[in-house]
Amino acid sequence: MAEPVRPSRSGVGSRPAGGSFAFLELNDGFCPVNLQVIVEGTKQRVELRVENVHHVGPVDPAKHPLPKTRLTLEFLRDIVHFRPRTNTKHSFLYIHTPIVTTNDCEGAGEMFQVTTLIGDAEKVEKELIKNPPPSEADIEAAKALVKEKGEAVAQLKSAKAGKAEITASVAELNKAKENLSRLEERTKLKPGILQKDGKIHCSQDIFAHQAFLTVSGQLQVETYACAVCSVYTFGPTF
Repeated sequence: MAEPVRPSRSGVGSRPAGGSFAFLELNDGFCPVNLQVIVEGTKQRVELRVENVHHVGPVDPAKHPLPKTRLTLEFLRDIVHFRPRTNTKHSFLYIHTPIVTTNDCEGAGEMFQVTTLIGDAEKVEKELIKNPPPSEADIEAAKALVKEKGEAVAQLKSAKAGKAEITASVAELNKAKENLSRLEERTKLKPGILQKDGKIHCSQDIFAHQAFLTVSGQLQVETYACAVCSVYTFGPTF
């Protein structure tokens, strides 16, 4: 069973009718489509039966200046807060075109690049100044420690040492391996923006390739125009 309709920010209009019934156009303000209400009506595919109609009073034309006739856009510009409650439609679809794009749009203008590489490069430079990368001697010492801890674990297992002693030795080995891994990762840190063959390498960028703030939404709108005909957009463009 459907819940009772409780209009919020609603409006009620009327449509021509005949005989012993009348049509009311009910809108609750949540969508532009009205619901047809039949007073003393006959069955139809979608129907809302009216149990009671309470006539509050006439509409003050100074506060609600909407006649039953179709209104022009020029007229509605003076009462824009009522425009959503009218049936003035031209079947145009608004398209939200991408703000970030890889398209140059026929070289329409200078494009602003969107990237995280500069910020990441600055972070790396500050990190290297604060904590210089490990030297080759540091790496060799860490490898030697891993080898030493590994041999210690092997000796304990061969000697059938206690479980607690072996577990402690394995923990030391894992700690040494983690330290070596961290040192090796830090040796890969290089100041500046990552480059390949003399060009900026965007594989580590947020979009994995060069991206820009769009200068035009024309390309995207054209594809929608081919699909659904009447479309428009206001950008944004930069």
